[in-house]
Amino acid sequence: MKQNRTRTAIADAFTGLLAEHTIDKITVRMITDEVGCSRKTFYYYFTDIYDLTKYVCERRISAFLTADNNARENLKAFMAFLNRERAVVLNMFHGYGKEALESFTWQTIESNTRRLITAMPEASGLSEQDADTLIRMYSYMAFGMMVDWFSNDMSGDRSQTLELAIQTLPRLIEGLAKE
Repeated sequence: MKQNRTRTAIADAFTGLLAEHTIDKITVRMITDEVGCSRKTFYYYFTDIYDLTKYVCERRISAFLTADNNARENLKAFMAFLNRERAVVLNMFHGYGKEALESFTWQTIESNTRRLITAMPEASGLSEQDADTLIRMYSYMAFGMMVDWFSNDMSGDRSQTLELAIQTLPRLIEGLAKE
């Protein structure tokens, strides 16, 4: 139990530092000073800051992938989360944590897009291949939109664009199912 608390304290301290510093400016010393633990303790749990970054993102992913909300609500919650954590996201994106952030974003989007599309009654008329193609297409679109948003310092509200894409989905599925 203490191990989980220590690991969580390290992750939380790192996330707090990310709100103020780009990831490449954060040192293990800064994290251990924040937690009040030794470097040895840090390295007991994580091989390096990149490993810690992956852990932080995976913790966040699990919250979105196991949420009981429907996929549409999860995607909205994901957008709200990114907006709330804007400084952390941008400091991660503009440093060497970009890969972990992109992986976190992709996994969250792809999982919820799959849930969203397969739950739609219109999708029952699609072949498995068409459904998979549609899931990939919408996942790529949403992921590209997110990376573009991160690249532009998260300016503007992308939730409207995401909502429009979700609203047009049933018509697109109906068109595919008729073919």
